[in-house]
Amino acid sequence: MQKELVISIIVLVCIFGLNYITQKNTDDTVQDVSSRLEMVRDEVTKSEVDKEKATLHANDAFDKWEELDDTLAYYIEHNEIEKVTTALTSVKSYVEMELYEDSVEAIDKCHYILDHITQKEMVTLDNIF
Repeated sequence: MQKELVISIIVLVCIFGLNYITQKNTDDTVQDVSSRLEMVRDEVTKSEVDKEKATLHANDAFDKWEELDDTLAYYIEHNEIEKVTTALTSVKSYVEMELYEDSVEAIDKCHYILDHITQKEMVTLDNIF
């Protein structure tokens, strides 16, 4: 009885410890990409849009996501990662084509998906049951 209790406690500590690490990594990644997307939004909503800066920020956000999504793929559903990649590709394409209103819409979509990933990965009663 004593041995089973110790093993159960060790397993629970490992589960909660790994969950903390993965949640922190997810939050940091989402925050980083979201802040880069906000720089794109700020640039494309100006009255005089600097296409080079907007393109640079959009490429920066996309490249950062590409760099970080490999670690997220270990514990997040791949279709969620694909959705973010698709939205970021849309942002990048719209900025390059100078369709700034569409890029703002794609940025909003990307923010929504990133927030969804964060909420989905949290340990809450809704997610447990």
